[in-house]
Amino acid sequence: MSPDQVVLTVKASFAIKKSPTNGGHAFELLFDSFVQPMPPGARTSVVSGRQLLYRIGSVYVDMEVDKRANSDRASLVGQMLDSARPGHPLAGIPVALFERKRSIARTSSNDNGEFHLEFDMKSDLKLCVSLDSDCPVHLPITCMESKLSSPTQEKKRRAGAGVGANWTP
Repeated sequence: MSPDQVVLTVKASFAIKKSPTNGGHAFELLFDSFVQPMPPGARTSVVSGRQLLYRIGSVYVDMEVDKRANSDRASLVGQMLDSARPGHPLAGIPVALFERKRSIARTSSNDNGEFHLEFDMKSDLKLCVSLDSDCPVHLPITCMESKLSSPTQEKKRRAGAGVGANWTP
């Protein structure tokens, strides 16, 4: 691994945030496609969306956010799986998307633990997952529009400049 790749890997690991508490539930960001370095020799990339993987206890929330071309509309597709109960999908779990403290889209997981939301792109987005009705967990999606709109910003991000700089929990 080259020294540049080592630096990018370390920056990416620091960009992964942990929340000590969030309504009584801790969560951890395990993967964020926006902090992954480009493969060696790659000069550019076309970003179709952002992939995120969170862990809330034994539950994994895997999602992809896509902004539609030439539009302010976006979609979020995801799935929840409980590693403590394989073969038992998390069906009927309420899921909501919030901009600051205002709900902008709501749904529930289907029989396979999958969910899909359509919404107008906003900044400061959080996905609220209600695994426990008393303590919903708010997972940061963050400033998507600025990250998806500028090819120059994408090149800088992929080169390691400012990795995690726009991350706002």
